[in-house]
Amino acid sequence: MTVTIQTKCLILRPLTVNDAPQMFHHWANSKTVTKYLTWPPHTSITQTQARLALREKSDDEDWGIVIQATDELIGTINVVEDKPEIKTKIIGYVIGEAYWGEGYMTEALDAVINYLFSHTTVNRIEASHDIENPGSGKVMQKNGVTFEGILRQAGRNNRGIVDIALYSRLRED
Repeated sequence: MTVTIQTKCLILRPLTVNDAPQMFHHWANSKTVTKYLTWPPHTSITQTQARLALREKSDDEDWGIVIQATDELIGTINVVEDKPEIKTKIIGYVIGEAYWGEGYMTEALDAVINYLFSHTTVNRIEASHDIENPGSGKVMQKNGVTFEGILRQAGRNNRGIVDIALYSRLRED
């Protein structure tokens, strides 16, 4: 079960179906935001509600990113893949375009990395991004996540088959 994490400016909390209007309007319907994601922009709030209903039933580590001061849901951050056999968790995140460059995702990623290293046995946290989306890599670098290299044509998103930049952080780092 996902726990709530509080940071200086944010609350990272489980998502509910009631979050559908904010999720839809802040990022899920945006072609700009979803350009580098593996799922297409949502065309209706009903579609967003259906996605959130599935998330509510899962026990995945999945957080909504909420600005404390305004109670606005602005994005999500989650463990998109867990590889317990090698103690690795792969992180993914998305934030609404209106909130880009404000430091919110950097703060959220820091909190999730710290939480995973202090509350699980994970040894490696990994993340990647389409090389055409360098802003995502900057968030990782600001959190001490090490660039490991480019994997050629190793990812697929709404742009098609793409080269991805791979990053990781080990517990010992």
